[in-house]
Amino acid sequence: MLDPRAAGLVALLAGVWALAAASCRPADGPAPAAAGAWLLALLAFAGHWLLDAGRGGGVPTAAHTLASLPYWPLAAAGLFVAWRRFPPAPAALWWGAALAAAVAGALLLHQWGGTVRVRVRTDMNSIPFGNLSLCLGVLALLGGLFQRRDPRWGALLVSAGVLGLVASLLSGTRGGWITLPAVVLMLAAWRGGALWRRWSSLPLAWRGAGWALLLALLVFAAARVWPRVEDLFSDLHRFAADGITGTSVGLRLDMWGTAWSLFLQKPWLGWGEQGLALELQRLIEAGRLNEQAQYFGYQLHGDVLDTLARRGLLGLGTLLPLYLVPAWLCWRRLRQAGAVAMAGLLTVVMFAGFGLTQSQFRDPHTLAGYLVLMSGLLVMSVRVGGGGRPG
Repeated sequence: MLDPRAAGLVALLAGVWALAAASCRPADGPAPAAAGAWLLALLAFAGHWLLDAGRGGGVPTAAHTLASLPYWPLAAAGLFVAWRRFPPAPAALWWGAALAAAVAGALLLHQWGGTVRVRVRTDMNSIPFGNLSLCLGVLALLGGLFQRRDPRWGALLVSAGVLGLVASLLSGTRGGWITLPAVVLMLAAWRGGALWRRWSSLPLAWRGAGWALLLALLVFAAARVWPRVEDLFSDLHRFAADGITGTSVGLRLDMWGTAWSLFLQKPWLGWGEQGLALELQRLIEAGRLNEQAQYFGYQLHGDVLDTLARRGLLGLGTLLPLYLVPAWLCWRRLRQAGAVAMAGLLTVVMFAGFGLTQSQFRDPHTLAGYLVLMSGLLVMSVRVGGGGRPG
């Protein structure tokens, strides 16, 4: 259980410590203003979450939810301060993302084994697994496509990135796929011309292999995506025609409608952690919400709507800076930091897209992934830009 006074004291002490640590500017770390903006976003989010959990007696612990989650942004603040002193190299980003994407793709290809299964399951819930695989795959692709030194290393990164995309496809996570058009448009607007010129300068054999890989990926993607698209339209039809909420889409629509209704009842502070869980259980018992909602840790499958119902407009005011602050900081560093800053922008856009259909910040895997990635990327974007290294 989380006592409100203890939680508030923890957040206050962490804020004073972190901001004091950020006040000194290391040689190759973010400037105090930039570092302070991200730290304030982390501390405001964690502090309000802790206080909100305390007012209701604690955080509900259920599937895909941990009672310790409100403290994780505080841990991320500490990690960020440490990385400002000892910043990681950008190579750690590209090769770390490539390794994770390659392992995810190889694992799901092995489990799939050419079967007719629409979705391949893992010990981790398929939604965060697919979303993280997609994000890491895109980051590995970004590092490979804009590799300036050795094209062979670039090809290796691209291959690992493709395996990350394959893992996402095999997981059947539709919510993550909607971010891909935005990723493609952002890369095309940023350096589409330069990328095409570099592609045109490659030997014919390399280009032939690249086209073959792209064609194989498109064919594979079509085979995996189409059944999930058919399921989507089937679920929508059943919900519209018969009000069936027992499907993947129907349950989400049911929870989104419930979230909006609950937000309108308590728009400023929301229902609170325990209050929302109790109200959702009451609605389930009254037959006004599908009972499957209780098996997801009492989260309403959408970061914004879940936050509005749970913590009201004040909660939304602490959630949005987690996206807007790093997006602003990476946008400012785009010209100097190149691919590292673009990696930060893409990560923000992808996680914001993931959060449209799943409460990403209530899942331990995706919350940890976002906090660690963004803290590292913000440090790297200044190190690369300030040190004069290529992005």
